[in-house]
Amino acid sequence: MTPNTEWKKVAASLIAAGVFFVLCLVSYFTVEGMSGGFALAFISFFLTISSFVVALFFIHRARVMDAILADPSPLAHWTYPEESVRANVEREYRDYQERNRAMFIVIGGMLVAVALFFLLFVGEGGPETGIFLLAFAVFLFLVSRVTPWLERRRSIAASHDAIITRNGIVYEGSVYPFRSFLVFWDGISLQKADKKAPAALVFSFTQLVGRFIIQPFDVVVPVPPGEEERAGQIVQQLGGDTSA
Repeated sequence: MTPNTEWKKVAASLIAAGVFFVLCLVSYFTVEGMSGGFALAFISFFLTISSFVVALFFIHRARVMDAILADPSPLAHWTYPEESVRANVEREYRDYQERNRAMFIVIGGMLVAVALFFLLFVGEGGPETGIFLLAFAVFLFLVSRVTPWLERRRSIAASHDAIITRNGIVYEGSVYPFRSFLVFWDGISLQKADKKAPAALVFSFTQLVGRFIIQPFDVVVPVPPGEEERAGQIVQQLGGDTSA
């Protein structure tokens, strides 16, 4: 049975929120405010709120995944052979890298800009705060590069199946809700088979990164041989396009 790992992400996000909140208190009460204490406390508080929001995001995903896994009559439950999995994992790995790159440009760019301000224009305590913020930006960069690799390893080791319901899909151990915070489902289409790839259901999503950056991405679920007719029915049931 496919395990629901989203609850582990909830726990990790709440732990991160607790750590950043402690750093906020330590910065506020132990570091001189005009020497960088206020800046460190603000950044830590911002990361506390962000981690808490991420936890809420994963709580929603975990609940949707529980509902999908418990659905007694999903639209489809397909299992894939081991040899057909690697190509799908590599494609999703590249997509994940692109999404992380866009997110780092927004968050990392903000941290670098604030760090340069402290390095260039703030006297006492400014260089130390700037160096801390630059170091944290480097840490986020490393995280943005490592997490796709970790997700790739997880996908290879995950159960190789797809469960499709009206609430969302679970594909190779990952859940994609049709209704979620900052991620919007745009629709479904049927990709016909050709010489390069088998038939597939393409679930299109849009992710809001920052305030103005919209990042579209697709979840491509291969259709097993003999299930093409059922795939077309699923597209129609979900209001999609079968003419692609």
